[in-house]
Amino acid sequence: MSATRLLVLGVVRSWGRAHGYQVRRELLSWGVEQWASVKPGSIYHALRQLLKTGALRTAGVEESGEGPERTLFEVTEAGEDEFRRLVARALSDGGAKPEVFGAGLVFMTCLPREQVVPLLEHRLHELEAELRSSESLLAPEVLGYKPAHVAELFQWWARSAEASVRFNRELLDRVRGGAYTMAGEPGTAFGEPPAGDPPAGEPERA
Repeated sequence: MSATRLLVLGVVRSWGRAHGYQVRRELLSWGVEQWASVKPGSIYHALRQLLKTGALRTAGVEESGEGPERTLFEVTEAGEDEFRRLVARALSDGGAKPEVFGAGLVFMTCLPREQVVPLLEHRLHELEAELRSSESLLAPEVLGYKPAHVAELFQWWARSAEASVRFNRELLDRVRGGAYTMAGEPGTAFGEPPAGDPPAGEPERA
């Protein structure tokens, strides 16, 4: 699963309509090069791929005083479904890469709270299993046949797994306790499209 795909789709969705430079500028302002290894070129590549697969469609052009017109993109109904699927997978998969989980956290508030809680519960169960597996490597019968310093590697794995479990438990407690404005709740949830803009492909209602 690509963190770039989720981030690009989420930004276009949050703007309602956006051109490539807007998406690039927004994501780079989030520092995605550092925490998600997203490069400017990969942002434009993701836009082209999302357009090709039907998750995005063109929505006209915007005049630019700095060069040629810029093509605007918007999320289709298929893109909305994919966005929600990608966020859910990022939040629930205990084996997801850090940048993928990070992208899921960014857009976590775009899902209803009653959906996010079980997703994080599933992730926690997987992380707890990983922690038990890591700690089992520290048993004397396992370490007895390996060079003594290899125990440091196993300790690193176990402590990393322990930190992940602790963070996920605390996050789950915060979400259960009502932290953050989530989709469908009073107020404005981060990442939600502008009010009054129907998803692409749906007719505006009078």
